[in-house]
Amino acid sequence: MSAGALNLLVFREGRRGVSGEALRSRLLEQIAALTESSCQDDVLGALLCAGELECAAADAGCSSAILREITDDLAETLAGLKKSSQPDLLKLLSTCSLPEQVSISVAEGFAYYALHPLAYANVVRKLPALGQVVAVIGIRSIGTTLSAMAAAGAQKEGKQTSRITVRPQGHPYNRELRFSGDQQEFITRALAENADFLVVDEGPGLSGSSFLAVAEALAELNVPRQKITVICGHEPDFGQFRANNGEQRAQNFRWVAVDATPRCPEEATDFIGGGNWRERLYSNQSAWPESWTSFERLKFLSSPREGEIRLYKFAGLGDYGAEVFRREQRVAEAEFAAEPRNESDGFMSYPWLSARPMSAADLNEDVIRRLAEYCAFRANAFATDSADLHGLQQMAAHNLQQLGIDLPVSVQIERPVIVDGRMQPHEWLLTVNCNMLKTDSGSHGDDHFFPGPTDIAWDLAGAIVEWRMNRQQTHVFLESYCLLSGDNPAGRINDFVVAYTTFRAAYCLMAANALHGSEEQRRMEKAAAIYRLALEQHAGAAPASFGASS
Repeated sequence: MSAGALNLLVFREGRRGVSGEALRSRLLEQIAALTESSCQDDVLGALLCAGELECAAADAGCSSAILREITDDLAETLAGLKKSSQPDLLKLLSTCSLPEQVSISVAEGFAYYALHPLAYANVVRKLPALGQVVAVIGIRSIGTTLSAMAAAGAQKEGKQTSRITVRPQGHPYNRELRFSGDQQEFITRALAENADFLVVDEGPGLSGSSFLAVAEALAELNVPRQKITVICGHEPDFGQFRANNGEQRAQNFRWVAVDATPRCPEEATDFIGGGNWRERLYSNQSAWPESWTSFERLKFLSSPREGEIRLYKFAGLGDYGAEVFRREQRVAEAEFAAEPRNESDGFMSYPWLSARPMSAADLNEDVIRRLAEYCAFRANAFATDSADLHGLQQMAAHNLQQLGIDLPVSVQIERPVIVDGRMQPHEWLLTVNCNMLKTDSGSHGDDHFFPGPTDIAWDLAGAIVEWRMNRQQTHVFLESYCLLSGDNPAGRINDFVVAYTTFRAAYCLMAANALHGSEEQRRMEKAAAIYRLALEQHAGAAPASFGASS
């Protein structure tokens, strides 16, 4: 059965509740660290925190005028319009009222896709017919920060700007927007000044409905359609919009995409993302592991003439990248990985090693011991209290039902951690000195795919499944892990093997559907069939048989 005929869960809910004071404290810290000599990345980090807080407060129904002023100030600083007035910002932030509890979500463009806010300041240059007055409307969440940058870009072109943010509601494919009274007053004032309106967000996504909801709500308030411009993150394909009559509705407005060329360190010259890294590491394409290429982090190599060759990988802007770097640095300090180096524009780099990707054929006692040591290390080093049991259980049960496999699963979280999430053999390198090193250890355990923070048993299960351990190897592996960590996973490992294998089958089917018509589709379908077969073989079998090779 193809993924197109299935309703599979692979993306997890990234929204979470935090205290307003915690967000304020983080932003105060970021602003206080700014000096006249601060680099662009420092200002960017503060801007992302400010946009997140402004968005969270607005979503909670809190008046966000002061927070909007702070975000705008930092955006103007990043755009090169001014020097940030740090004392004023600290005073404003310290005195403004905040909700006790707010809800935030990951700004995926900043965290995963190297979407740089400066692209939204620069895009205004593509609008030569823009009038003297510009009203900017950001679509929350990430559109909060992006709209501040678009407003800063308009100011840089000498325009008079003002800004609000909105949150369309309803079904993802058919969002609707009703402006509040204050928002209607904002639009009325802008209309009286003959303003041009910019609707700003990343995307569009599959439906385009958030953009359409805002643009059409403006038109209903008598804003001339020729005065409405949609500013988006990539060139839209109206024919693919899944909103009702999406193609026809989208053509009523002008759409302008920002420059999608990623900002990256100067030394990062040779693109090897999108699965191209496999050409460097495998002599035969038949050995290539599958890859959902459109979701790979950006990767580059430095030029050999620069001396040491280094691998550059996008880790995330601001706090997103800083957290990934801290994790990978800790893994390297424990001698499980190469030492990372922090770079500009959200990138990290590593030495390009004389090494080869490993395979399941490499499995032996030393490899089993190394895998157990790594899982025990993560269990102790990356403990967390934010694991989502309900979401993981729902994913596993739902996908099993969709796949038509009658296999019970009931996951229990006893040792919650930020897992690695990628325990496949090819994610390990064997150096010329026979040292076994982990790659990509910082980002996948807390990205937009399942499982998110969960029990370390997820990585244990991943190792068992991906290295094709038989019953005896599985026993030795789990016993070694238990001795090293003090954690006995025997009571929960089997359900995690089911959950892990189910997720991988669903993931590969979804990827195959998304990569239709490509060679990658074949790889993904082959991998999905292997995971599915493992589930079918174990349906109704004794728990001890999990992990046994077929």
